[in-house]
Amino acid sequence: MLRSGTLKAIAVASDRRSELLPDVPTFKESGLDYQTGTWFGMLVPARTPPEIIGKLHGATVAILQDQAVRAKIVEQGADVIANSPAEFRAFIRDESARLAGVIRNSNIVLD
Repeated sequence: MLRSGTLKAIAVASDRRSELLPDVPTFKESGLDYQTGTWFGMLVPARTPPEIIGKLHGATVAILQDQAVRAKIVEQGADVIANSPAEFRAFIRDESARLAGVIRNSNIVLD
């Protein structure tokens, strides 16, 4: 619908502009502090040896650097990040804290 012009995108809800829609601003750029999205990552059990984590990370990044794989992911509206295990750990920590605040501020009751 965006491509045909039937629908006009006013903003994306991520922290940066989409590769698929580079001319569409983020909500934050538009003055609204709103961010949401879906992300995928690879997790391993606690105490997995660092050399195993390194091998898995290297293989995953190699796949995500393949232009055909990247193109397919971007075509579906996602961004390829492929950051380091430490950066991903920090992302999960920060995202958990951010969403915990959203839940608290919304008075959502979790049973």
